[in-house]
Amino acid sequence: MKIVSLNTWAGRVFDPLMDFVSEQGRDTDIFCFQEVFDTPTLRTIVDEHYRTNLFFELQERLPRHTGHFASAAEGYGFIGPVDFPLFWGLAMFLRRGLSYSRIGEAYVYGRPNTISGGANTPRNLQYVTIHQDGIDYTVSHFHGLWNGQGKTDTPDRLEQSRKAKALLDGVDGKKVLCGDFNLLPDTESLAILEDGLVNLIKTHGITTTRSSFYQRPDRFADYTLVSPDVEVKRFEVPRVEVSDHLPMILEYS
Repeated sequence: MKIVSLNTWAGRVFDPLMDFVSEQGRDTDIFCFQEVFDTPTLRTIVDEHYRTNLFFELQERLPRHTGHFASAAEGYGFIGPVDFPLFWGLAMFLRRGLSYSRIGEAYVYGRPNTISGGANTPRNLQYVTIHQDGIDYTVSHFHGLWNGQGKTDTPDRLEQSRKAKALLDGVDGKKVLCGDFNLLPDTESLAILEDGLVNLIKTHGITTTRSSFYQRPDRFADYTLVSPDVEVKRFEVPRVEVSDHLPMILEYS
């Protein structure tokens, strides 16, 4: 099984992103994308740079996969409210032919489609349970809270981690949790999520998950955590300039 996780930066680096997705689509079983917009309109750009219909554009480049969108907020771009239908959230693309029993989402911060300020967008966790060779694998991802206070511990982030951990603890079988957590490596918020899981960013000595588009000093935001019974065949964070984040690629059994 192969998983690719990436914060797409809402398609701001559009052509390189699309080329990367097309290439990876040849042998990837599950894509986990954060920061994805969707709209039923013909609009293509919002806030000067970001793709309003990125979910549709990703699906076009992944004809062998089925997309599932999980909206966390609606009616807002990154700058503020918009005057057309616009949805923002997470997307999973599953290779057709995969056997799975459920796909869904749960909120780990805030309430569905409510915004109390520019930095307080609700956060959801998207998941799917895959059946492969008689084994259940639950793959989940989320885009962690950005609250304007860096990537350190706050009460909201701690509560977000506790909710995500509770969701994972309620699932049987092997587990993968990935995404842009918006956390630094030494935070208690990350330690809560790591409890009972293996942090592949740490075990593989990854030194950054940010591309050259990101100019701030902190170099970590994205993580892939797996349960100890997941046999990791390959894990890498390639220096691919398709977003202000780098992709994470996991092959496992």
